[in-house]
Amino acid sequence: MKKRNFPPGVEPRNVINLHDFLPYRIHLLAAKIARPADITIEGGIVIRARDWRIILQLASRGPLTGRELSSMVGLDAATITRVVQRLGELGLVTTRVSSADRRKQIISITEAGARAHDEIAPGRKQVAEGLLECFSAEERVTFFTLLDRLEEHLHDEPSDDDWTE
Repeated sequence: MKKRNFPPGVEPRNVINLHDFLPYRIHLLAAKIARPADITIEGGIVIRARDWRIILQLASRGPLTGRELSSMVGLDAATITRVVQRLGELGLVTTRVSSADRRKQIISITEAGARAHDEIAPGRKQVAEGLLECFSAEERVTFFTLLDRLEEHLHDEPSDDDWTE
């Protein structure tokens, strides 16, 4: 996109080159990758992108707290609460109070949620594979190694002692 002229007297200093600004590039890529249209599954249930991210985490990792989900999917606590409530109303997840810490809710996928996951997952895997087609096999390994290194550097994974059962 061509740079436009600023109004008279406006002269930003320390302008960031967006092409080389990692947070912007990662955000832009994530937005493009994660913008699938709503998916309608068996029974006419509409699964939105946010719903899918939570279902995916619960299917991949097992029961989680809202705080853990928030960290893993990049949504704030209030949004997690709303999405989990919606998924609960659809019968795709269930919640219970943690026996170790009554202030925490443990969120689990239900049998219907697992079926929804299994219905959606093959198509999402296909999309992911399509995204990686631009890399050779060696480049894929390097790409994921670099992503792992960046994630480790950020120390963003919730610890196992966030809840105990």
